[in-house]
Amino acid sequence: MMIEISQFGSERVRKYRLVNVAGMQVTLTNFGARIVEVLVPVEDNGALRNLTMAASSDEEYLTKDSYPGATIVPVAGRISGAQTSIKGQVHFFTENEPGRTLHGGVNTANEQYWEAEVDEEANAVCFTIELRDGFNGFPGNVHVKARYRLTEDNVLEVSYTAQSDKDTIFNPTNHVYFNLTGDVNQDIAEHYVRIAAQTYAPLGESNLPLGRLEPVEGTPFDFRTGGTFAQGFGLEHPQNQLVKGYDHPWVLDQVAEPVEIVSPDQKIRLTVETNQPAVVIYTYNFPSEDMAAFHGAFSLECQGLPDACNQEGFGSILLEKDQLFEHQTRYSFKWQ
Repeated sequence: MMIEISQFGSERVRKYRLVNVAGMQVTLTNFGARIVEVLVPVEDNGALRNLTMAASSDEEYLTKDSYPGATIVPVAGRISGAQTSIKGQVHFFTENEPGRTLHGGVNTANEQYWEAEVDEEANAVCFTIELRDGFNGFPGNVHVKARYRLTEDNVLEVSYTAQSDKDTIFNPTNHVYFNLTGDVNQDIAEHYVRIAAQTYAPLGESNLPLGRLEPVEGTPFDFRTGGTFAQGFGLEHPQNQLVKGYDHPWVLDQVAEPVEIVSPDQKIRLTVETNQPAVVIYTYNFPSEDMAAFHGAFSLECQGLPDACNQEGFGSILLEKDQLFEHQTRYSFKWQ
């Protein structure tokens, strides 16, 4: 199908609309290599329901919240001490929170205009950017590709590839937010959630992982047999109290579809497949209320464990010189 291209705010930004035979649509923008909308024809009158938190232009994202839907590179999540050691050499990063680096620092790729290439035969758009050596302190010129493809069986495929000319660290994710009711001013508490995970990473006061994994069993983090976000919104567990909901990584079991979310009206089912070891789910506990309500959306950030570069036993996010990095995540949608 033809991919429709339109302006999306300032002169440099474009929006790309992918459509499949089922009537599903995905809109993307080169501003932050970002998912803008995921629309499915589920309403009784045949109207489309948008399942994501979205803004109407690059200016609106910059003014309100620049993370929703964006590609987060080079490193998603927080880096403790705003530093790490890479093969014995200490590197210091931009502090954009006190004593730590969040989502790669300031003015990074989620606020940049990526190059775009349309592949109408594949119903895909590929965005590319060059992360310059030393930007926000990260070593290496890193060439990054973000590719989005909408399949005919209602799967949004997200893939990231990267290569660096120096040893560096790299742990990307997509920061799309969902609310399957179609209304980000509605609380997500009654969404059904299933996560195939035996452990999660508890956080400390600075929202950094404490450096250990704990069993989900007997906690509001246990979604192995299904539950709702409401089980953590009562804030009875200290970890939920700390962040006013969820903002935690789960270590995923190696199964085909480790994450499943169903809308409260049971009309929409979203499942996630990924080659990444963890998913971070953030329930928009500190909202930009012009974008969405408190607990009005949830993220599904598939990635390596946050702060893995500084936490023993959290796996490696080292990207060696000339090594090819590959990340695949598939969001599958069914509706009735």
